[in-house]
Amino acid sequence: MKSVVTKSPEQKEYEWKAKRHGKITASTLPDLMKTGKGTPYGKAFFDALYLVRYERRTGVTRENGNNKNFDWGHDNEPLAVEWVRTQSMYEVKSCTTDFESIIFNEPFAGFGDSPDFYVYGSDGKIRALGEIKCPISQGKIETLQFLNEITDKDEYYWQFLGHFVGIPSVDTLYYVVYDGYTNTGRIVAMYRKEHVDNIRKLTERIRFANELVECSLKTGFDLPACIELATAICPLRFQIEELKPNTKGNVPVQNQIRKLKKEINKLIAEEKAYPQHTIN
Repeated sequence: MKSVVTKSPEQKEYEWKAKRHGKITASTLPDLMKTGKGTPYGKAFFDALYLVRYERRTGVTRENGNNKNFDWGHDNEPLAVEWVRTQSMYEVKSCTTDFESIIFNEPFAGFGDSPDFYVYGSDGKIRALGEIKCPISQGKIETLQFLNEITDKDEYYWQFLGHFVGIPSVDTLYYVVYDGYTNTGRIVAMYRKEHVDNIRKLTERIRFANELVECSLKTGFDLPACIELATAICPLRFQIEELKPNTKGNVPVQNQIRKLKKEINKLIAEEKAYPQHTIN
């Protein structure tokens, strides 16, 4: 009989960070969706992508840093999951502690997402995703007592939609506002069908942002200078993704993919910057 090796929380977190390395993640999506004056891409958009670019270029994981708010949320999240269990007739599993590895969903290249919990139906399938926020400010907790609907005005709106992008088969998300002072909370539901257009918009933005970082790395140009190139390449990438499921034993499709890849490489080669100077 094989012995079951249980990973320590530290090992699970180390592996999770490795999976996140160089990825656009749901927590960065609010910044990724910000626009600028007269432009669809604001400073926060580029700042978020510079962090992603840094990780891909150097292999060094970005440092997010801990603070009082982070520590409060980290300490209270397990308690929040337990509170959610008391509110549900269905099985609730923490995406951090109830699986062999911390959940990290990667629906397509360059993006990954970790919800806080899953809610399972009687059929054993995931019926809802969960996101927990544990405000340390009692004033903010009180303000959120009046939240009944989540719209694009909410500071976490695009992060929540990122969970829907992460698992396209799930139609419900629960936003849990947990009060760590009283061990109580509020649950506000979101439904995919009410946000279809924005989920599509977000998905396109993530794919474009990922391509923008890749173009910058391959050409040596700054992110803003690569917008036109990334815009030209994205449709070609989409065509490749649509063709991939039909490649097995299909020579014409394989040839079409090779042709598209050559076209992408040609576009990049035409835009490459001169190498940086060095001190001799």
